[in-house]
Amino acid sequence: MPTAGLRVVALGPVLCLACGVAFAQAGGSIAFLSDYRYRGVSLSDDRPTLRLGLGYDHPSGWFAGASLAGVSLGPYARGQVQVLGYAGYAGRLSDRIGWEAGATGVHFGADSYYDYGEVFTGLNGERWSMRLHYSPDYFGSGARTLYGEFNVGLPLSPLIRVTAHAGALQRIGGVRTEGNEPSLDGSLGLAIARDAWEVRLEWVGGDRSAVYPTLYGHGSRGGLVLTAAISF
Repeated sequence: MPTAGLRVVALGPVLCLACGVAFAQAGGSIAFLSDYRYRGVSLSDDRPTLRLGLGYDHPSGWFAGASLAGVSLGPYARGQVQVLGYAGYAGRLSDRIGWEAGATGVHFGADSYYDYGEVFTGLNGERWSMRLHYSPDYFGSGARTLYGEFNVGLPLSPLIRVTAHAGALQRIGGVRTEGNEPSLDGSLGLAIARDAWEVRLEWVGGDRSAVYPTLYGHGSRGGLVLTAAISF
């Protein structure tokens, strides 16, 4: 997995290409998703959508990027675009372990009162990454939250790998919500990549935390999600 794990969320599979600055890397991807799941919660009302991602890595360690995805907050809600932007810095602790820190901002084209920001930090290895995110106003709910996640990608062959994810969202202050238990999510999948293409099939499930807007998600229902992406 790429050293900056958040970039996997924002970009999906990205093929890095040479840019104007020596050794700098820029790239992007266009992905079809049968359902846009974010931390286990459907942001597309269990319906297909498209996502465009762009990213840039500077040789000094600075990185930045953005993604645009079609979302729908419920069966009677109009479709809109979610814009996710991020920036940060990545470094090395050793030959095998890297670190990263940065910030993320999320904007919804029609329902901007759900906009929110996060800061994050994490560690990563060749086949794993873990990070912690903090938001002072998660999804505009007024709740302060921490989200921790662990991701693994294990190759089965030069073309195929197994992916797994586990995450937990915890309210740590701000407005009161029903209950105070962590909201858990996870996924297990199989990815096939060749040249600039990748196809991934995952089982994704998660609890519906009270900090999400009412129209988001459908309880703890899990399901299969198909992603097909091309990088450029």
